[in-house]
Amino acid sequence: FFLASLLSLLSQLRMLRRLPRPMLLPARRMLCDTAGPSQIEDFLRRASRPKMGKAKAKQSAGQRAIDLTKHLSKFEDMSYEQLLQARKVDLDPLGLPCQDRKRLLRFVDKARQGWLHDGREGGKQWKGWVPPEHARSSS
Repeated sequence: FFLASLLSLLSQLRMLRRLPRPMLLPARRMLCDTAGPSQIEDFLRRASRPKMGKAKAKQSAGQRAIDLTKHLSKFEDMSYEQLLQARKVDLDPLGLPCQDRKRLLRFVDKARQGWLHDGREGGKQWKGWVPPEHARSSS
């Protein structure tokens, strides 16, 4: 009896893990700003990283540019809200390289926690993410 109830509890927990995770209000506010693939493209552009410093080798992994916008075609059937709820298992079938996937998930987590982008353009867009407490005080 104990084993059967334990297995039942485990299956219920597995079902809960499949449910979409709730998002915070600032991230929902970003959903209303723009709609469609341009919003995903803006997010990917702001999470991309330019080439860092002068590489001593032909391509040093820590210094190479990570351009997430080149993967935009892989997110065509995904909405911005689905992107914010994505996990590693959702991104694995898309064929993203490991570093790109890790960077994307890091910025997805920031957006989910309420970090907002300050709208800066240019070469250092990825530095424009503002923590939730600063975002609230400036608005």
